[in-house]
Amino acid sequence: MLKSRTILTLAVAAAVGLGGCSTLKTNTDYKPGTDFSQYKTFDFKGVDDIKNAILVERIENALSAQLTAKGLKRSSANPDLWVVAHPRLSKQTQINTYNTGWGYGYGWRGGYGGMGTTTSTVEEIPVGTLVIDLVDTKVKELVWRGTASDTLKENASPEEREKNLNEAMTKLFEGYPPKK
Repeated sequence: MLKSRTILTLAVAAAVGLGGCSTLKTNTDYKPGTDFSQYKTFDFKGVDDIKNAILVERIENALSAQLTAKGLKRSSANPDLWVVAHPRLSKQTQINTYNTGWGYGYGWRGGYGGMGTTTSTVEEIPVGTLVIDLVDTKVKELVWRGTASDTLKENASPEEREKNLNEAMTKLFEGYPPKK
């Protein structure tokens, strides 16, 4: 009896120890002063840029589950938020350009060709990172950004990939909506 209890204790300790070895890191940021209670609906934007249809489905399912659990509903008809996923499977430098004017082209506010100022930021994105942007569709501004690193592992099995992604999204959205 004592021997089996010792073995069980060691097994539990090993499982806890291994669980603590996760290298998952998440970070969130949001636009101060944003009233997140105004957002009731969301839809995905830019997922067509991701060339892996299985990854797109996996990301959309994980994000939908989290946002639905937070009280939002998916709606393609005039959503309050665009959800934009930026998966990085290799080390990349990302240049984000946002234009405060209206016009044609790229950017949340309509992009190039309009009146206003253009702001660019350069960011080094590590391998396996997933960046999630929530963009207010009415004012076309980024209101929330979350990053989860060491989430997308190319050598993981499909089951591990799904598990890792769901764990990362759960952790990423723990504090959503942000408290004032």
